[in-house]
Amino acid sequence: MAALRLPRAPAMAALAGAGVPYRIPCQQHLLPPPVRALPNRAHLNALLTSYGRRGRIQDAQQLFDRMPHRDVISWTALLTAYADVGNLASARFVFDDMPLRNAASWNALVSLYLRAGRPAAAHALFCKAPAKNAVSYGAIITGLARAGMLREAQAVYWEMPPRWRDPVGSNAMIWGYLRGGELGMALRVFDGMAARDVISWSAMVDGLCKYGTVSEARRLFEAMPERNVVSWTSMIRGYVKHGMYRDGLLLFLDMRREGVQVNMITLSVVLDGCAQASLVDEGSQVHCLMIRMGFAEDIFLGDSLIIMYSRFGSMADARSLFSFMNQKDIVSWNSLITGYVQNDMIEDAHVLFKLMPEKDAISWTSMVVGFANRGWMRESVELFEQMPVKDEIAWAAVMSSLVANGNYVSAVRWFCQMSQEGCRPNTVAFSCLLSALASLAMLNQGLQAHAYAVNMGWIFDSAVHASLVTMYAKCGRLAEAHRVFSCISHPSLIATNSMITAFAQHGLAEDAFKLFNRMQYDGQRPNHVTFLGILTACARAGLVQHGYNYFESMRSVYGIQPNPDHYTCMVDLLGRAGFLNEALEMTNSMPQKDYPDAWKALLSSSSLHSNLDLAKLAAQRLLEIDPYDATAYTVLSNMFSSAGMKEDEEMVKVAQLSNMASKSPGYSLIIQDKTTENN
Repeated sequence: MAALRLPRAPAMAALAGAGVPYRIPCQQHLLPPPVRALPNRAHLNALLTSYGRRGRIQDAQQLFDRMPHRDVISWTALLTAYADVGNLASARFVFDDMPLRNAASWNALVSLYLRAGRPAAAHALFCKAPAKNAVSYGAIITGLARAGMLREAQAVYWEMPPRWRDPVGSNAMIWGYLRGGELGMALRVFDGMAARDVISWSAMVDGLCKYGTVSEARRLFEAMPERNVVSWTSMIRGYVKHGMYRDGLLLFLDMRREGVQVNMITLSVVLDGCAQASLVDEGSQVHCLMIRMGFAEDIFLGDSLIIMYSRFGSMADARSLFSFMNQKDIVSWNSLITGYVQNDMIEDAHVLFKLMPEKDAISWTSMVVGFANRGWMRESVELFEQMPVKDEIAWAAVMSSLVANGNYVSAVRWFCQMSQEGCRPNTVAFSCLLSALASLAMLNQGLQAHAYAVNMGWIFDSAVHASLVTMYAKCGRLAEAHRVFSCISHPSLIATNSMITAFAQHGLAEDAFKLFNRMQYDGQRPNHVTFLGILTACARAGLVQHGYNYFESMRSVYGIQPNPDHYTCMVDLLGRAGFLNEALEMTNSMPQKDYPDAWKALLSSSSLHSNLDLAKLAAQRLLEIDPYDATAYTVLSNMFSSAGMKEDEEMVKVAQLSNMASKSPGYSLIIQDKTTENN
């Protein structure tokens, strides 16, 4: 709406001509005719306010123009009406024309400037305001904090009269400090509050979960005089974020027992926890609870369910949910495509991708990653080039795929190309660069990247921090890796796992064990990656009994089901130590019998201890899984050669050449589709 310059109050004659009732003078001897009394100013102000709240700006303006007398309430009501619809220019005209202003007038315009994304202008206007109240201070502190202007927000906060400071002003400062990751400052404000409300407590519980420890957050949560759904959800989310999924579920049960009404966000957090922990039964029960609570048709939770069942590997259930959704948004489509990609059902993902009514960057990026995961890097890059808009997430996805496929040099080049094309790298892309440099052992470039991270302010990002630890460790600079790790008071679980793995790779098992114990004391719960590092440390140091104890504790103590990589670590540990029969038993006890890495570990151990019979068995199983596996042929041929068995060595080489000659060329779905489309 165009800005309007407001007219002065019209005369009574003009109002009469406009149809506004007015009192007609009469003679003394005649009875006055019945007329309707003029509405008083209070009634007109109330009507003006009502029009503004309902967004009827034209009605509000017309009523204001026809009012015979206006007071500061009238002017403020019109100003607020324009402010509520975001019309800054007209609101400013009204404000400038006001003969008299009160605190509400100043507050309305200050709030409008904040909503318009002009915090500096709002701050300047606030400083000019002669009359301020608690609402004025609360609004400007909140707006400045959200804009990242913490220094200005802090100055206003300390200027605020103490009687108004708590809880609104203090809550705004707590929120601002936590948004900037300044937990210590937030705690300082919280501890100094004379009066706290449930918002104060909930904010600090959430802050401790994000930047402190879960144990500290739980202690504060238990001390809360009252809790609401936000408090409970924040604490449950904290457990899920730190991998303490069963603790989160138990707290959710407590929430239900206390009669707290859960909302969609709570259910979404619980579903996410079930998905990450592969808690199939619990996830199904939460799904049933959603249906009983009437959330079956909710799109937001429907998307969460698709994600959960996809992570369970139950793609039939995920597809069924998708099919029965009465309404689907783009998140629904993307969730199912991502599920197909995660479960290596790339063909199904591609079909769904082509059926999408609309696509966004996530849709395109998911397919780019899907093709790359299959090793179809040419098709992945081609699809990336077709993207209408390439954001930093898509660039990072291609880089991540290159690193995952071992194309480290290409990943470094891709990062440089990303910068040259004007796309600013994000922390994910930068972490991929660090991973590539680490694998290439390019220490000098890694040092330059570290300096770049400091200049960009990324040093406290959990992914970047962990990647720097890994980079220095792989480049042989363990002391520097430990220095980087130690410079952060509350390292993330990712960084802790990186440091444990670094100790393991350098044969420092005792240091890995100490860090494992310390992380639990600090409130971190080990996950699958943590135990991979610990078991690797045991294997490198030959600590068989320690390895067994840690492996068994995964299920019994931490509720973590060992995956094939953990079994492979145990096979490597037993095989290196010469316990070849036990290593074979461990391989045969794996839920996934055809996991090649475990048989490769057994083959390597058989070669190390010159056990030809076991080597033949391991090689045979490897070739059953993949007849073209070069490792099996090479190790077996070398063992026959070392044993002086030249004929057997030649037979192995002939078999390898025969298999390679009969290998059929591969093709991908994208090539087939292009051929079909050209016909």
